[in-house]
Amino acid sequence: MKILVVDDNASLARGLKTFLVGEGHQAELAHTVKQGLEQLTACNFDLIITDLRLPDGEGLQIMEKARDGNSESMPDVILMTAFGSVESAVKAMQLGASDYLTKPVSLEEFSFRIKKIEQIRQLGMQNILLERRCETLSAVAGLDQTVADMAGESPEISEIKQMITRVAAYPTTILITGETGVGKEVAAKAIHNLSPRQNAPFVRVNCASIPETLFESELFGHEKGAFTDARQRRIGSFEAADGGTVFLDEVGEVPISLQAKLLRVLQEKEITRLGSSKPVAVDVRIISATNRNLGEMVAAGQFREDLLYRLSVVNIHLPPLRQRNGDLPILCKTLLKRIGDELGRPKLELSSAALEALQKQEWPGNIRQLKNALERAVVMSDGRVLEPADFLLNAQTVEGGKSRDVVSDDLLNFDTGLNDALACLEKRMILAALAESGGIKSRAAEILKIPRTQLLYRMKKLGLGED
Repeated sequence: MKILVVDDNASLARGLKTFLVGEGHQAELAHTVKQGLEQLTACNFDLIITDLRLPDGEGLQIMEKARDGNSESMPDVILMTAFGSVESAVKAMQLGASDYLTKPVSLEEFSFRIKKIEQIRQLGMQNILLERRCETLSAVAGLDQTVADMAGESPEISEIKQMITRVAAYPTTILITGETGVGKEVAAKAIHNLSPRQNAPFVRVNCASIPETLFESELFGHEKGAFTDARQRRIGSFEAADGGTVFLDEVGEVPISLQAKLLRVLQEKEITRLGSSKPVAVDVRIISATNRNLGEMVAAGQFREDLLYRLSVVNIHLPPLRQRNGDLPILCKTLLKRIGDELGRPKLELSSAALEALQKQEWPGNIRQLKNALERAVVMSDGRVLEPADFLLNAQTVEGGKSRDVVSDDLLNFDTGLNDALACLEKRMILAALAESGGIKSRAAEILKIPRTQLLYRMKKLGLGED
């Protein structure tokens, strides 16, 4: 542990420091309240041992400063004094002191008390890690649990299932590619659940939703005081996933400035928290996913070539739903069962007419869009059998077995005018894309097939705010 000793008796303080270093701890000295407070500002300590009475004040002042805030790494405090009293002991414990000793104190007693505090701190850190892991496990609790849940029997999906089963047993890095909504996260979770790490955490990191300024902290964690709002130590995603899997969703959004640090984690298998110089060993498997062409990004200088090689030892490409249309009946059956179970509507079915209508749609949002359409139909329908009228299929009309794009009647009203009609259509498409992407603008831009900067410009022009 890193320990601060504050005592105006210089000889006693030096002797205690020598003893602590001999016990395997790091120790710093201060002899006044002012020096103690300066040390607290400069460093993070696990334990503070301070005299109650100091030349310029009381050790309680140092303890109050050290215990200020709600911190995962808040130091423990042992107060000692030659002037023991019930009143000062009660006050010290009320303020959060871990222990209270009356001088003189034997070194054996110090050793016993410090080891006790060290054990309690270790248990506390284990609890923090367990809480983080429970959070991440809860976040993915709704995901498919095994490769069997990747519904479909087409040659494309059957080959992918075989590949997942084959690579799951090895710690190899995997890059999953495919359009938005094809089930990249489901595939990643299936790999994890079939691997020897299945009982360890599966931690998902949505790289597209993390501000660049917080990226390093999210992945690697930070120490108290690492930046302005760092009031407590935070365990990053890699530490939380130790022994398990880190899933880097939308890895193409990782800022180029941080890609070298991610590469170092892959090479050295260790991370360094922001604000610390001490590396922490981590044992994680990395699975990445993207809907972007990382090869083109490398050519444009937006993604490191060496990082791409390390992330894509194995590449699994998931085809869009339009290329595996034959899987749609079994997908609908599987999704309907899950939706029915979640909404308390068991034994739901699609009529043959509804299934035929769904098969004639293009589904640019892939499985995610299909699931949303089915869920809405279940909510809007009172019956057990879903009919075409229960679905919002007016974006396309079916003629001769093919889909034909149409525009809703209100936009064909010539009183509206062409410019207003186009603006209305543009606004509807942008809002639909934002809804489909969960508000992630870079993903919405991909859906709309326009650059993110152009999306932001169009949103501003149409009066669509950040919300």
